[in-house]
Parts: sequence; structure tokens; C-alpha cells
Amino acid sequence: MSSPLEGARDFKAVAQGYSTRCGPSASSLRVCNSRVDMRAPFRQGGVMSLKLRFVLVASALLLAAVSSSAVALPEAPSSAFQPSTSCGCHAALLEQWRPSMHAQAISDPLYLAKLEDANKATNGELGAFCDSCHSPIATMSGEQKTGNLSAVAKESVGCDMCHQVTGTEGATPGNVSIAFEPDGTKRAQFDDAVSPIHSTAYSAFHRSAEFCGNCHNVNHPVNGMHLETTYTEWKNGPYATEGIVCQDCHMTPGPGVTKPNPGKAAAMGPTRDHIYTMTFVGGNVALGDADLAEERLKAAATLDLEVEDTIAAGEKAELNTIITNVGAGHYIPTGLTEVRQMWLEVTAVNTAGEELMKERRDFGTVLEDKDGNYPAELWDATSIHSDDRIPPRESVSNDYSFTMSQGPITVTAALYYRSVPEELASKAGVDVPTTTMVSVTKTVYSSAEEKADAQDASETVQQTGMPLWAWGALVAALGAGVVAVVLYSKRHRG
Repeated sequence: MSSPLEGARDFKAVAQGYSTRCGPSASSLRVCNSRVDMRAPFRQGGVMSLKLRFVLVASALLLAAVSSSAVALPEAPSSAFQPSTSCGCHAALLEQWRPSMHAQAISDPLYLAKLEDANKATNGELGAFCDSCHSPIATMSGEQKTGNLSAVAKESVGCDMCHQVTGTEGATPGNVSIAFEPDGTKRAQFDDAVSPIHSTAYSAFHRSAEFCGNCHNVNHPVNGMHLETTYTEWKNGPYATEGIVCQDCHMTPGPGVTKPNPGKAAAMGPTRDHIYTMTFVGGNVALGDADLAEERLKAAATLDLEVEDTIAAGEKAELNTIITNVGAGHYIPTGLTEVRQMWLEVTAVNTAGEELMKERRDFGTVLEDKDGNYPAELWDATSIHSDDRIPPRESVSNDYSFTMSQGPITVTAALYYRSVPEELASKAGVDVPTTTMVSVTKTVYSSAEEKADAQDASETVQQTGMPLWAWGALVAALGAGVVAVVLYSKRHRG
């Protein structure tokens, strides 16, 4: 029997190989039970080289590891989870959750549009892997296979799904490495919670970043390369060292660490010094809470623009920009970063509106396929071609130049963000706005006299509230009025 790995270097080939050799219902995300002779394609006179043995063993271990992570979720009927309609005692928190991206994870039109492309490219094999994170209940109950989702499975990442989590399966969070105990006990960060409706249990895990990392680290299901590394970015950064976790920023009222947040977790419960919000705010302005998302995006980075304020016409004007990640405990952007768009745009415009310079720098991850082609789609990716995102509390500097012209020049640097490209947004039928995270504008003059005149005009505006041209218009109007009065008097005298 020939190997399903023969000639297969990408997801689609491996997926098709396993599905055809292990039966029509088998998934490439599981190691099939059928015996596969992996030696045949590599034999030379009945002897296999040590190098090839190493490659085969490594491949087998990788596939086994990937398979175990992909099927880590236990089997459980959807009836083991209560729908959000049963959470009326927590009405305030429920209202925060409903517009969140957690509540929309399996119905998000942007996700569905991207998933459609992925399934076409992989013969439908990638859907189960992605859906296991976007609706774990659908996966555990088997409803994902049939497509007939119950009400609670359609709620994506809902209340009872998270509050029956007990920990992480395996050593490192990722690929939905969630440990569940769906016994009806609701687990949370309070050690004194009492409910007349359900049993409760204290869970320190619900205060940890690993709770979020179970889903917010994603590795390629075949070759294991990192596709999303939000948890790892935090783990290796300064926020983890300082004990600041995901919940401190994404489950509190404002950007950054905004706690304590006093309130009640349940209508009949006690007032507590601090409760989490259920907004889970990120950067999704289009589908999430737009105001909260924009607030966090605008607090994520600072932008400095350095340029001389006086440069003679014809000379080279040099400027420098510095972007610093001041508000995110992970890289910016983060998540599925070959889709996320963040870019710096720098322009220099003269008084006639002509652009003397327009430069753009994009920040993100560029994936590469087995043949070295880039950018590659995530399912074809075998390596990262480049990654120039900005880590927590680190800065990126860029230098630009243009030839100075006569008259004041307006130099603007702006950092923009879009959660997906326009092409994907259009396919999904979603209006995805561009958010200005931060912008800086400075004026460059071609002479000291020009600068002095501008400063005088500015001071006049500040003192009187009127620019010089307005004063000129007023004087002209008064003069015209005087002339009119004189002419009128002469006519009546005559």
C-alpha cells in the first residue's frame, strides 16, 4: 500500500491522502487505523537511509501530535450545555456577551467567507478543524459533521461552554486544548459563589491567560507551524512577567488594565470589588461593539514624527517616524495576521494640494508555501516568510525623505487598521471600516520669514478668534460701507 504522504507536501494533498485511504468519512486530522507502508517510496535496494528514517519518524510524530491536539475535545451531547436563555440571573453580563465576537464566532460572515475558500482549497477538510474553536459544542456533540446545529451550539463560545472548562489538555495551550467537565457545575473565579439554580465551583484557571490561550494559539493542523500566536506573544512579553493577563485588558471596561471594576455578577448576588465584563473586546470594529473596539485600537500605539520645521526649497527634507506598542500585551496586529491589516502612511502635501511624497509600510505576517511562493494562504503555508509586527512595549522606526518646495508643506503620518482586506469584506457583504489608530501632522516652512508670518497669523487667530483673511474681509466691508454712506449723503444734498 502506498503512503498517503507520497508526493504530499501541503494540506490538501495530505488531507486527500488520508481521506481516501481511511474511508470516505475519515478526516486528515486523525491518524487512521489502517496500516500504511511508509517505507516503500524511499527504499533503495531494500535499505532506507538514516536521514530518511529520521524524516519519516519526525513526520509520524508530528502527525500524531497534530491529531491528538485536533481531537482533544471530549464527546458530549449539546444537552450538557445550557443556552444563554437560561442565564437570566446574569442579565447584565449576558447583554455584554450578546454583541461580542465570542457570541458570533460560528456565524461571523467574515469567518464563513474565509472558511468557504479554505474548504474549497482543501476538499472540505479544514472546516472541522476551524469550527472546533468557533463552536466547540458543535464539535463535541457531533453536530458539526451533520451541519444541524442546536441552539446552544449556534451560540458559538457561550456562557456554559466557558464555565464548564476545567483546564488545558496537554503541556501548551493551543488548537482548542480545552479540558471540560460538562457535569452542570458552573466554574468561575469566585470562591464564595452560591446559586439556588446550579452547583458552583471555584476555578483559579478562569483568572489565567492559559484559559484564553486554549483557543488563541493556533498551529497548522498538518505541519504544525504557528498560524496564530496571541498567547505565546503575551507569554514571552513583559505583561506576563508583570502578572498582567488577558482578562485584565479584554474583560475590563476600558482599554488597558482598568480595574477594579466593582459590581454584581448576578442580580441577587453580592456587590463585589471586581467583576469581569463579558465584552471580550478586540479590534473588530465592523461586527463587534464599534465604540469599544475603536477605543482599544486608538490606545494601542503611539506615533512620533520628527522633521525640521524650516528647510529651504530644493533641499532634501528628511523625516523619521517611531511607532510604539504601548497598549497591547501581544503583538500588533495579532490573531490571524496574514488577514489583519495595519499600515503606516506618510504624506507630504504642498499648499496646492500636490503630494510631494506618499509612502506606506504594512505590518503583518507573510506566509510562504513549500515552493517558496509568498504570500501564501494559511492552508498552503509551510513557513513564515516575514513577520514585522510590533511586540509589546517595543518600537519600530522608519525614515523618509522628499524634496522641499516653496511654501508651507504639511507632513502627516497616520497608523491605520482594518480587520480584513476589502476583497474579503466585499465577499462577505460586510462594511469593514478603516480605523485611524493614531495620526500626527506637522508643518515644514521653506524659510524663517514664512514661518514667522505663519506664527503671526496663528497668534492673531488665538487672540481674536479670526484669521488675517477674515480681518481683511472685515476692513474691506467697512470701507465699502463708508463709501456707500458718503455717496448716499451727496445724492440727498443735491
